Amino acid sequence: MANCSEKLEEIKKILSSFSSDTQKSHAYSTLLSIQELATAPNGSSLIHSLSDSANVFVSLIVADIVDGDEEIAAQALKCLGFMIYHPSIVSMITGDNADIIIDTLVKVITTTRIKSVCNLGVWCISIQQFSVAILDAHFHSLLRSIVYALDNPFGSLSITFEAMQAVVKLATLLGEKMRDMSNSWAPPIYRRLVSVDKREREITDRCLLKIRFLICPAPVTLSKTVIVDLRKKLLPAMKELLNLGMKIQTMQAWGWFIHFLGPYAMKSKNFVNEMLKLPEQAFSDFDPQVQISALVAWEAMIDALVLLPVQASQGDAVPMTGKRHMTISAGDNCQTDADGFLKRLKLIMTPLKGIMSSKGDLSVHVACLNTWSYLLHKLDTSISSDLAIKYVWEPILELVFQVGPDNRSLWLWNICLDLLDSFTLARNVYTNDDPNNQESSKLLEKSSVVGPLESSKCSWKHHAMKWSPWDLKQLEFFIKMIDIVNNQASNIAVSIECRRLAQSAALKLFRSLLRAVQAVVKCISVTYDDIMLCLNSVFGFLKKLCDEVNSEDGNAYDIPHAYLQLLEVAAEEIEPAVLESPLYKMALDLKCLDKLEQLGKIRSSSAPGIWLISYMDVVSPIVCLSVLYFSVAVKITSKAADITSITDRMYRHVKLSLCSCDTLEILNVFVGLLYKYEAFDCLGIWRTLANGLKDYINDRNHPSPFKMGTDNHGYSVAWHLLAYPFAICSCHQRHRQRQRLLQLQDCIEEWKLLYVSVNHDLQLECSPPENFSEDLSAVLNGYLNDITIMDESGVELHQRDKNQDTDMLSFIGKVVVCVLEQYNSRLCSRQSTVSDGNNRTSRNIKSSLKFASRFLKLAFENEEIQTLTARIISTLIQFLDSLHLKEDIVAFIEILASPLLEWLSLVEFKDKNASGQLQLIWTKVLKSLMRSRPPIEFDSSFLKFQASLLEKTLDHRNFNISEDTINFWNSTYGEILHLEYPQNLLPVLDKLSRNKKIKISKTNLAIDGKNCAGVTSTSRPQRYTNTMTTTLNSCSKRVELLGDAMNDLQGINKVHLSSKRKRPELTEHQKEVRRAQQGRVRDCSGHGPGIRTYTMVDFSQTNEESQESQEIRDADSILEMLRKVP
Repeated sequence: MANCSEKLEEIKKILSSFSSDTQKSHAYSTLLSIQELATAPNGSSLIHSLSDSANVFVSLIVADIVDGDEEIAAQALKCLGFMIYHPSIVSMITGDNADIIIDTLVKVITTTRIKSVCNLGVWCISIQQFSVAILDAHFHSLLRSIVYALDNPFGSLSITFEAMQAVVKLATLLGEKMRDMSNSWAPPIYRRLVSVDKREREITDRCLLKIRFLICPAPVTLSKTVIVDLRKKLLPAMKELLNLGMKIQTMQAWGWFIHFLGPYAMKSKNFVNEMLKLPEQAFSDFDPQVQISALVAWEAMIDALVLLPVQASQGDAVPMTGKRHMTISAGDNCQTDADGFLKRLKLIMTPLKGIMSSKGDLSVHVACLNTWSYLLHKLDTSISSDLAIKYVWEPILELVFQVGPDNRSLWLWNICLDLLDSFTLARNVYTNDDPNNQESSKLLEKSSVVGPLESSKCSWKHHAMKWSPWDLKQLEFFIKMIDIVNNQASNIAVSIECRRLAQSAALKLFRSLLRAVQAVVKCISVTYDDIMLCLNSVFGFLKKLCDEVNSEDGNAYDIPHAYLQLLEVAAEEIEPAVLESPLYKMALDLKCLDKLEQLGKIRSSSAPGIWLISYMDVVSPIVCLSVLYFSVAVKITSKAADITSITDRMYRHVKLSLCSCDTLEILNVFVGLLYKYEAFDCLGIWRTLANGLKDYINDRNHPSPFKMGTDNHGYSVAWHLLAYPFAICSCHQRHRQRQRLLQLQDCIEEWKLLYVSVNHDLQLECSPPENFSEDLSAVLNGYLNDITIMDESGVELHQRDKNQDTDMLSFIGKVVVCVLEQYNSRLCSRQSTVSDGNNRTSRNIKSSLKFASRFLKLAFENEEIQTLTARIISTLIQFLDSLHLKEDIVAFIEILASPLLEWLSLVEFKDKNASGQLQLIWTKVLKSLMRSRPPIEFDSSFLKFQASLLEKTLDHRNFNISEDTINFWNSTYGEILHLEYPQNLLPVLDKLSRNKKIKISKTNLAIDGKNCAGVTSTSRPQRYTNTMTTTLNSCSKRVELLGDAMNDLQGINKVHLSSKRKRPELTEHQKEVRRAQQGRVRDCSGHGPGIRTYTMVDFSQTNEESQESQEIRDADSILEMLRKVP
């Protein structure tokens, strides 16, 4: 380093003395070497030495740069360039020396005749690092030298290049002055754009790009200069380039000239029209590169026609402003002029629409979208104005979306989707008047879903958008765009993959729109009319879709699926408070309902408790949404191969609706629709509702549906839902009965789970489940009447084949089991007995028992379901074990007597368990009669009540049944002295008594019924009549009712306890004859029976009724009489 210091001192001596040119040249070479060493990492000491000697060297070097010797002047300029470039050295140069340097450089550039010296002088200006103050003091001299160098007399392109770099340097440091003087230095630059020399055009383009921030938009002085140049020589030069085939270069130059013209060009329409002929030719050119270059140049036209309210001082950044109006350039002043704005927008959009509607190259379409997005960027906050939406947004989006997301246009599709989605969300982002919130950044800076480009020619510029909230009146635009996208999803002419992409896009846009709508609804400042406008627009779109899906039979399978998804999105995104609000009503003007097939009239169609939707009903939004969902689901199930996926989707929707909205209203609507309209998979839809309601009830976080509404509305809707499988099978549509019956087996588990949940919920809500079960059982009984028909004699005729009977009976049987098991469960949980005699209230069980009884009658002789029958009997046994009150037990026997008679008469059982259960229930019946509270009086009236059952069981083929019945008889009726034996019991009693199996009390026997086999029925003794009074009063009603049923079943006449046959009164002689026939006449002395003969003439003397009571017979006379009875 010490050696270098010595060299520096030596160089100073040489340069300061009158040395020879050779010595000076060597000294400058040595100085350049030292400067080069100073740039090394360890050259800091050399930089320090050079800085200390800077002012000395400057004074020496300045004298040599004007030297006539080219070599010395060039070397001196190189050394000077290093010194005024290096920050550490230039900072040590004093002001006077700096002034000398600049003045000398200007002089050298403008006066030298040596090309290389001029070039190095301009180079020094382009790299110098003087302070702004020094440059400002010499601005005009510097600019003059630069302009001189741009159009240098040497014609040197390298000098021009260095001059352009000097322009960039000064533009960076002295921007305002350079802009003001742009009309002096810019023309020598932009004129080179029409040069045929490629290098000249390229260096000019690079220079202009660096200083674009300074002259775009151009000041008026520059615009005036440019327009003069264009008219004189630049426009002809561009036309010449076109003639030479240099179309791309022409478009590049055209774009720059439009930038420089700016709004000033609009003052001369003729000139503008002349200028527009050039891009017009390029837009229609067959070369994609020419079209792309024209589109890039067209951005200059956008800059000229649409100016931002405030232009940034640097770059392309534009400050955010809160203004919601478009500013149109007009000279130097900005004015709001809607008509002028419209004309300019139409001018800008004309070539863009033309290109997007043509079948051009993909890269051209991408470039067109780039230009279009640049226009959106330049629109600033007016991006959401009515004119911008109608003339900028709508045309391009329609053209892109109508093509569809095929392999070629997928990228264009996604670009437009992202822009539209961000625009849609802008309403939501700015609802709270906070455009700078974090949510805005997250929503508006979403990454694109665009995949990899298929062509390297495609490129996309990201232009920052100034999103602003759109007006609610513009909602129709967004819905229209979603509708166009959705049309691609329903276009069966395109591939499945394209349809799926379109479906996904429609869902994305619709969800964003609903979020925006929801944000509007939450805003307090929004009026009721605005909210209704939003809802009517959204639901109008949904209604249109549903009408389409029901009117087009050729729809692909996945199309209705997409429509269901749109409906689900609506249910998810719109607040439940809005959906279920009674304030927001809308008419059900749905054509889709007319397309649905209505069910035949069924029992509950007119029953209270369900809402049968009609056309033009005024309903809440959630009801409208539910009706739409149902109509689409019905349409899908009629075509779908995989119905399970549809029902699973519907289940999620129903569950969401039940949990978030008015549960009762939703349930009521769906149940009413099921009862009114035919559906291919109606039971599948029913399972969906059943599972949804079951899960809702089981989730204790939700309020009970049985607390909702008035007049037990929830209670009524629930049993209508449970009754639906029976209702749909009672509807006589023969072509679908087989399918429905097959589906019944799939429904049973859902039916049972729902029934159990309803009962449990009723118990928790302290409501009597028995009432619900009884009402439901009564309804189900009614449907069983509709499922079967009766002939005139009352015999049930089944309308289906044996397999269909089995399917139906299997379902009914499992329902019966479920109902009875729930009864048993409740009875066990209460642990209620009547052993203390305090509880004398008969339970309300009749409808459920009648339902079970009806099943047993329908299932008679159906061997396929005997196992199920056995289970029902087993459940009835458990139920009977819980009964203790006489009224309950008698009601149980009364209701089940008829099916029990049929089953007891069955000769053979396929299922041995069924036979065992039948035996067991009969045993339980007998035991329950023995243990009832209060105790039962086994007298003549109760015997009449049991007669038909005892007739079948006293001498049953099953030994255990017969044995149990005989034991029951002997312990009850066998101990009674005063009985009237029903006529149908006489044969079996005679047989068993002769076999010594039953006890017949040795007392006076009275035979109830008509005269038969020579046996005369007489009046009842007064004392027996008195004994029977209490029993008759309590049981006469049941005896008469049961008697009718049993006698009809057995084919015998009805017998009423209250009827007494009138008999003629016997004379004394006839009485004596009667006593003699009965073995009770003694001889004259009264010591034994006498033998006397009487004829029938003895009994023909009187018709008066006998007043004497019949005396008690002995056992032999009873047996003798019974033998005579056939």
